[in-house]
Amino acid sequence: MLKFVKGSTSTLICTLTEKQTITDANYLFVFTSRVTNDQVKFVKVNAFDVSTNKERWNEFAIVVNDYFATYGKSWWKYEIYEQTSSTNLNPAGLGLLETGLMFLDDNTNMSFTQYSQDVKFKIYDAS
Repeated sequence: MLKFVKGSTSTLICTLTEKQTITDANYLFVFTSRVTNDQVKFVKVNAFDVSTNKERWNEFAIVVNDYFATYGKSWWKYEIYEQTSSTNLNPAGLGLLETGLMFLDDNTNMSFTQYSQDVKFKIYDAS
């Protein structure tokens, strides 16, 4: 399962190379909302894979708001396809490499309001 946090760059780690049939493939990412069936699609070219061991895993930095800015906290199904194109967003006829779930967190539960130094407390002694 993946977790993307809005307002951040999230790391997507997956295992694509082991199922690839195309050398130096580019990757089509298709995210489908489990509630609305909205789809978010984008391509990451092979050069954006920052993994230090591509035979074992693939790693991509995803700027979450670039793709999910208008969506709130929700669950998404994802599919990753291999292709030679760096622009194609149609998965028809492409090789499916991985599927899974992604949770999109809107980050509202992590907000912090600075403490005010003007707040005074009165201490009562029970004795």
